[in-house]
Amino acid sequence: MAALAIAVSLLFGLALRLFRWDAIPPGPWIDEALALRAARSLAADPGSPLFGTTPLLPPEAGFQNAFVPNLYLRIAARVDAAAGGGMASVRALSIGPSLLLLAGVALLAFEALRGRPAAAAAGVFLAATSTWLLTTARWGWNALFSSALLVLAAWAALVALRKGALFWSLVSGALVGLSVYGYQAARLSLALPLFIFLALLLRPPREGKGPLRLAAGAAAASLLVAGPLLVDGLRHPDRAFARERELLVLARPPEAAFHAFAENVRDYGALFLVGGDTNERHGDPGRPVLPAPVLGFLLAGTGVALARRGPERLFLLVAATLLAGGLLARETSGANAYRISPAAPFLIVLAACGLGALLEAVPPRHRRSAGLVALGLVLLSGLGEAEAFFSWGTSPRTWGAFGGPERELADAIAGAQATAGPLPVLLGAGAARNHYVVDVLLGRPGDGGRRRTLFVGARGERALDDLAGPLLYADDGTLLGTGRAGGRARLLRRGADPWGSPTFALYRVDPAPGP
Repeated sequence: MAALAIAVSLLFGLALRLFRWDAIPPGPWIDEALALRAARSLAADPGSPLFGTTPLLPPEAGFQNAFVPNLYLRIAARVDAAAGGGMASVRALSIGPSLLLLAGVALLAFEALRGRPAAAAAGVFLAATSTWLLTTARWGWNALFSSALLVLAAWAALVALRKGALFWSLVSGALVGLSVYGYQAARLSLALPLFIFLALLLRPPREGKGPLRLAAGAAAASLLVAGPLLVDGLRHPDRAFARERELLVLARPPEAAFHAFAENVRDYGALFLVGGDTNERHGDPGRPVLPAPVLGFLLAGTGVALARRGPERLFLLVAATLLAGGLLARETSGANAYRISPAAPFLIVLAACGLGALLEAVPPRHRRSAGLVALGLVLLSGLGEAEAFFSWGTSPRTWGAFGGPERELADAIAGAQATAGPLPVLLGAGAARNHYVVDVLLGRPGDGGRRRTLFVGARGERALDDLAGPLLYADDGTLLGTGRAGGRARLLRRGADPWGSPTFALYRVDPAPGP
């Protein structure tokens, strides 16, 4: 029965992650588009190093505050080529690793809760329906990449401990090392194998040297796999710690750092207890990231982790390490659910462990009734989370939180080019909040990140006045009102936001007829 419940939960989670994949959210997040652009440029450069890093922002941005490992961009380029470009490529960067993450949670819950299949099934269902995981699954790109690898690493670690197998310990360490090539916060995970190794060294378990050997193997494998990126970081510390210099509270004077940290503790506590992230992109601002029953199970699992040895302690250690990254980052608008999202699967599985411990503590004569109550709480929590995900996806606010305007403009341009041929394109002022998103959506794998669109300032205005042939021109709808360019402009499409305000107008502009 538990195996059937897990299979149904996985299928439900798969359906939720693929439901209207191209329309929820309406457009890409800017960082996804920039990463895809960087991946295409890197793929077109055969001399680029495999283990270096590439700026996330294009050179013309004027500054850089994030650098993406080339290994991740190489993988992203392969995903881009398989998906074929456009929104399919953007979504594949996130949905692909989100499905791997869900499968990893199922493996992890089954391994951690051997002998307690009902609790394992509950953990898989809660992970499949978690709004926190579902919203991130549509745009979390490198955070999901790292999160999936860390979950699989934890599963491999439990297998290694159960079998006493060095092979699985090496696999676990290698997955931890590979996770570093994704999200910056994953670098904190490198401390986990070393921390476990030192803890076992100071206080060896009764089993003898077996666990110590496994922990040492995991630590060595993680450092070996992550080594090339660590070496590159030592060679380019300005790149390795660009985001840390920008966000780390410890970079402030001591008094300011303590004040910022205290505010983070308050805000992240509220994230779990009172309401969600204020950023609409991260989910429902009025909904805590974990439902109240799941939070209760999590507290029980935390108590078990602190009271005895077992997988619960590993999950608590991993989650605490990843949560620490959020607490040490400067926030300007409250807690950031995305920044700590790699901790979410471990918190959910730890909650499942807490549920299992609570059911075991119930006297046998009342266990059936307690199980039915727990089942009801789990079902209500999961279905409520799924409903919240649908509400988030259809909220007009997500249209503005993501690249909804840019996606509609790119679709309009692509449709016009499909009819009239590959006409040059000029983007005028007000046509798009960020032209990089339009550029990426119009591009295709293998174009090397070359611009498919010409973007206007004064140069573009002159281009309209010196037409040598027809082109597509997009602006905020003022071209026809001013009679610019002296050519013949034909309106092809207008865009509007969910509240009816105009966003862009796309024209075909032909040169004025000769005398």
